[in-house]
Amino acid sequence: MTHKHCYALLVSYDGAAFAGFQKQAPLQTVQESVETALAAIGLPVGIEGGGRTDAGVHARGQVITFRTREIVDAAALPALLARHLPRGLAIRQALEAPWSFHARFSAQAKVYRYRVTTGPSPTAWEQRFTWTLPDLRGFPDVESVERLDEAPMRAVLAALEGWHDFKLLAHPRTSGKTRRLLLRATLETTERAAGGARYEFVFRSPGFLRHQVRNMVGLTLTAGLGKLEEGVLEPLLAAKGDRWRGPRSPGRGLMLEEILYAPKDDPFRPAA
Repeated sequence: MTHKHCYALLVSYDGAAFAGFQKQAPLQTVQESVETALAAIGLPVGIEGGGRTDAGVHARGQVITFRTREIVDAAALPALLARHLPRGLAIRQALEAPWSFHARFSAQAKVYRYRVTTGPSPTAWEQRFTWTLPDLRGFPDVESVERLDEAPMRAVLAALEGWHDFKLLAHPRTSGKTRRLLLRATLETTERAAGGARYEFVFRSPGFLRHQVRNMVGLTLTAGLGKLEEGVLEPLLAAKGDRWRGPRSPGRGLMLEEILYAPKDDPFRPAA
């Protein structure tokens, strides 16, 4: 009897090059690109992704699994696949995992990081990987932003933590269970040499709804600009009334930082 094998890939990508993770023919997606590369080296298999990132969203710690009857030299996979992958997509590590491991269903939590830049003269990197303010598409009445008010932003982030019904902060066509646990919502700030600051929001949850993180960032920045009306937050988190109609942050500032697994299940965690 031929045994099947499970292989896990740790993947990073520049989301600007892709129309999201999931297949959307004829668009270039991460799933389509990895499956095409695997087929090119003799492994015509489907893959399982740990996080389904949207168009423009980046990843540093995406996890992918695939299953095959072939015995594969996992250590050689990054170099073999690199010859067939498009620019902006890289396999950081590959190894054989237990058959029971699944990139998505074995996950205990996901960590997303969102970067925002204020101040003059944003660099090319900041324009590609952060939301640079001012942005007249998001805040049409804000022509200049040097600093954001951190106190109201931290208050919003603290309110977002815990169990809430995030339906009104999710994509309008979101279905299924919308009550979710947000384990962490924090803010890190650093000064920019050119002026202004870099704001990095970190969110951790067992599961996010589509557009939830981007809407939470838009909501938080609205508070940081002094434009969040009193009494808006509580009904939003109770799924009462209208959905969030304020700005949704663009995908380019969002990064899938890490997918967390139980230590005994995580193939990328060194054995204790």
